[in-house]
Amino acid sequence: MKRLKNLVSWLLIVCLMLAALPLALAEGVIDEGLSCTITLGNWPPDTAPEAEKALFENYRAIMARQYPNVTLVPDYYSYTLSNYVPMAKGGTAPSIFQPPFTDPQLLISQHLVGDVTDALAAFGVLDKFSPSYVEMLADENGRIYGLPRDGYVLGMHINLNLFREAGLMDENGLPLYPKTLQELAEYGQIIREKTGKAGLVFPASETYGGWLFTNIAWNFGCVGESALEYQDEDGRWVCNFTSPECIAAMEYIRDLRWKYDILNADATTTDWAGAHSLLGTGEAAMNFAADDSVDQPTANKGLPVEDFALIPFPAGDFGRYALAGGTCYMFAPNITKDQGVALMAYLRILGKLPFLDEDIIAGMRADYAAKRDRGAPVLPAISAWNDEEYNAAKQAIVDEYCNVDMRLYNDFFDSVTQGTISLKSEEPVFAQQLYRELTAVIQRMITREGADVVKALQKAQDSFQEYLDDEINDY
Repeated sequence: MKRLKNLVSWLLIVCLMLAALPLALAEGVIDEGLSCTITLGNWPPDTAPEAEKALFENYRAIMARQYPNVTLVPDYYSYTLSNYVPMAKGGTAPSIFQPPFTDPQLLISQHLVGDVTDALAAFGVLDKFSPSYVEMLADENGRIYGLPRDGYVLGMHINLNLFREAGLMDENGLPLYPKTLQELAEYGQIIREKTGKAGLVFPASETYGGWLFTNIAWNFGCVGESALEYQDEDGRWVCNFTSPECIAAMEYIRDLRWKYDILNADATTTDWAGAHSLLGTGEAAMNFAADDSVDQPTANKGLPVEDFALIPFPAGDFGRYALAGGTCYMFAPNITKDQGVALMAYLRILGKLPFLDEDIIAGMRADYAAKRDRGAPVLPAISAWNDEEYNAAKQAIVDEYCNVDMRLYNDFFDSVTQGTISLKSEEPVFAQQLYRELTAVIQRMITREGADVVKALQKAQDSFQEYLDDEINDY
C-alpha cells in the first residue's frame, strides 16, 4: 500500500510537470546566439522508470525551443571519486555530474571541476547564493564550482512521550532538550532511569556509527589542524585518528555506554532505518538525524507529529558544528564560458535556480500536500538561495500545509539560518571507508568495557592510511 501511495504521489508530480510543457514551449526562443554542446551526466539510466525518462526528454524539448543552438547529449554517469579523477584529467568527464557533498573541496583543490561563477552572475543569481553553500562549493577566492541538488542538516529527533515521562518538559509544554553533548549524556541518563528506555539510539552497524561520530568529533575539535584527515604540504592525504581531540571524542562514546548507560542494547546491529524505528516506536528518546528524514519515525513508524520534535545538534567544548550533506551538481573542468551559461539554463529548466512560475509552484504544493496527507511533518526547506521572493513563495506553501507546532522545530531552523551553528560538509576523501574504520572502533568501545581507545584508534588509523596511500596518494 505504501508503495502504491508513493507511486501515486510521483505520478501526480510528473503530471504537474508535464502540464507545464506547453506553457514553457510557448515562451519561445530565449537566446538563439548561444551555441555549444553539453553532455548530461545527470540523465536517467536506461533502467529508470519510463515516467522519469519522459520527464527528462521534456526538459530537453524545452531547452531546444529556448536555446535552439545548444545541443544536449544524454550521458548517464554514476559518479565515484576513483573513476571521475582519470576522466577529468583526460578530458572525458560529462559536462554536469552529481557527486556527494563529501567530495567538492577535494575536486576544487585538485582543479578537477569547472568554475560557474560567471554563468551564475549572467543569470542574476550569484549574489543570492547562500553563504553556507558557498563555503562548501567555492574555493578560497569565493569562485563557485557547484550547486546543491538536495541537502540536509544533521540535528536530533526526539520522542516527546519519553521526555514527558521523564519530566523533561517545561511549563509551556516544550522539551528541556540537551544543548550540549554533556547534557545529552545527563538527560539520557535521566530518561533511562525514569522510563527504562534508551536515552539515545546510536546506529553502530556498517558505516553509520563512524558517520555520526565525525560530527561529534568536530565538536570536540577535530577540525583544522586536528582534522580526521588532511592534506600535507606535499599534497599527500593523511589520516589523523590519534589526535587528542579524536581520542576525547571516542572516550565520550565509550562513556555513553559504560558510564551513563544510555545507548540502545542492539547498537552494533542497528542501522539507519532501525534507529528511526526505535525512536518512532518509543524504545529510544533521542536519535541523531536530519530534517530530510522527519517522515521516518512519524509517517513511516506511526509516531504522531505532535509527539515529535527536531532540535539542533548539541555543542561540544570546542564549538557547535552540524553536518550539511546531500548531493550537488558539479561540472567538468574543461567547460567553456558558453557551456557554463547553457548548463545554468538547463538547471533553471529543472527548477534548480531561484526562479518561479505557476508550474514550479504547483509542484511544490503537490509535494507538501502529499507529506501532510501521509502524516509527515510539513517543515520549511533549508534553502540554498537568499532570494526573498523565491523563499517567501516556498514558505507560504509550507504555512498553508503546516501540520505541526513550529515551536518544536524553530530552534533547529534558527540555528541554521541565524548562523549559531557552523555547517560542515563530510570528510573530503573516501568518507565511506573512513566511516567503516571508525564504526569498527565504536563497536569495540561499546561491547568491551575495558577497551583501549588509543590502541583501537591507532589500528584504524594505520588501516585507513594504507587505503589512502593505495587509492589516492599515488595520483
